[in-house]
Amino acid sequence: MSSAQAAQACPKPSYWETHKFTILRNIMYITVILALIIIPELKIAKIDIAHNESWIFGKRVSLQDGLGPVIFAAGFFAILVIVMNLVNGRVFCGWICPGGWVAELTEKLRRKFYNPLSSAGSKFLYYILSLIVAVLFTLLFFNWVTDLRVFFYKTNPSFLWMWATFLGALGIIYFEVFIGKRWCRTFCPTGIYQKITPYHHKFKPTMDPKFNLADCGTCKECIKNCPMALDPRRMAYINDFYKGIQACIVCGNCVDTCKQVRLTECKDPLMVWVQQLPERDADFISGKIHKSH
Repeated sequence: MSSAQAAQACPKPSYWETHKFTILRNIMYITVILALIIIPELKIAKIDIAHNESWIFGKRVSLQDGLGPVIFAAGFFAILVIVMNLVNGRVFCGWICPGGWVAELTEKLRRKFYNPLSSAGSKFLYYILSLIVAVLFTLLFFNWVTDLRVFFYKTNPSFLWMWATFLGALGIIYFEVFIGKRWCRTFCPTGIYQKITPYHHKFKPTMDPKFNLADCGTCKECIKNCPMALDPRRMAYINDFYKGIQACIVCGNCVDTCKQVRLTECKDPLMVWVQQLPERDADFISGKIHKSH
């Protein structure tokens, strides 16, 4: 078959087809970030500790009156996270958490500027970029609890302790940003909590049951692109706190990545979403290669 005939027989997949979950997740993340900026800026809900006041739907109220709705909203959100976790695992981590998105973006910067082959100048640039991202991310959340101008007015009684609180939070967030997605895998309190709570994933990413590991080849792109450093092909079968479905953030990266590789080769994607896991033998779960069907 000529190259022209091969191209005709294997049409190039659309960007949407090979990046669907990546696109949807970024839209969701950006929506959350914009909401975190817009809501306090429009004073739909904002606490201003420095001036002992709050704002609810644009109306100024006392600090005490403003805390009630904020506490209620935080409680409702916590319940929502629990429900999402019960239905489909760490969806919050993979689709909503702004910290997870920032960690994922900086992980890409880390691979480019802070790898074993990077020069000293490149690594220094990563330190600076990480610091800038951490400062912006910290300010994003401090804007919910105070007027940011307090950091420039020494006469304000809250000036010193607000700076102390800001620098303490900045240190933690800088550590999160600097290490990238390892924060989500190892240190994040919300992530750890979601690992240990009961879960019944309605949809699980895994290798299509009609394939075996031997059908997969050697690219391992799904493993390289998994933000949680898992082997998505076998992960749903592994009963392990760090390597199994407990650690999965249900992001769909593996499904997208598999399509990017397989569809361009005129092959069916191996990674799919399933609701019920079929039985797999011990060799598959342990990662041993066995013969194709």
